[in-house]
Amino acid sequence: MMKSRLLKLSLLAFIFIGINACSSDDDGNEMDATIDNLFDVQDAELQNRNFPSSTTDASLEIINMNTSVIPGGTSFATIRTSTPAQKLLIGAENESGFYELPVDNDSDQSFILKINQLNQEDNFSVRLAYLDIDHQISQSIIAELNVMSVGTGTLQVSLSFDNDKDVDLHLIEPNGDHIYYGSMMSANGGELDLDSNPACSIDGINNENITYSEDAQLDAGTYYVYVDMYSNCDPSIATNYVASVYLDGVEIPTSTQNPYTGNFPIDFPSNNGGSDIQNDIEPVFSFTISEDASRPMPNKLFKPKPKTQSAIKKLEISNNR
Repeated sequence: MMKSRLLKLSLLAFIFIGINACSSDDDGNEMDATIDNLFDVQDAELQNRNFPSSTTDASLEIINMNTSVIPGGTSFATIRTSTPAQKLLIGAENESGFYELPVDNDSDQSFILKINQLNQEDNFSVRLAYLDIDHQISQSIIAELNVMSVGTGTLQVSLSFDNDKDVDLHLIEPNGDHIYYGSMMSANGGELDLDSNPACSIDGINNENITYSEDAQLDAGTYYVYVDMYSNCDPSIATNYVASVYLDGVEIPTSTQNPYTGNFPIDFPSNNGGSDIQNDIEPVFSFTISEDASRPMPNKLFKPKPKTQSAIKKLEISNNR
């Protein structure tokens, strides 16, 4: 009889512990985060627990955010909080984990999403909230992001900007070849495969991308990256941009920082930069590929692709000036 009672008590204790363990998991204890399959957040810390529930009526709004993103690219976002914040909380719907980004207590806060190169989703939803200075969690909001298909390749240089301007990405190879809207593929096989808002023909994508496929040649030496305000479609607003570079899926050191964040202020003039961009503006950064990391192109005939309508439109405008 005594043994039977002890057995029943042991079973009840086991069930009680199991129920408590399940409850703890639901309340946000450690878990395997999957949010980094979609994106990272510059300077933020990944948290392996559930996105916290709101504890106050404090709110936030998105002031600016590029909602079109590319694998291996970035999105510069600015939000406004209704009370002073100490941390931004950045998660994703249907993904575990979230990021904590320490901030100052100003009402406007900016952050950079770094999109995973392997992200092949058509779209995903970002969840945003903040921890205020009284340690309360604000109401959360959702931002829907669309993923544009581009090449990532062995070398990827990308540009993102936060409003509808014709901002151009240029890359000059060690041999002097220049990849930009007017020469979209180099002899080595580097290609500008995304050119946005040509001559203020707004598509709202606000990203540009240069990629070198596995068949392309990577020369050893220094590469120079330029970001040009070709046409300031609305001079009354400033434009933030982010340029980044990956080699074999890894962010590599540059002459400044990677990613690099810059700003075109209000009333910044259009430059209409073209083939002589290096004579007009300074590069935002350079990077060097060593002999060990360079790759020869396979032995096959190289045929440059024809210019796209984006390049033709810009060239026509330049020739008419």
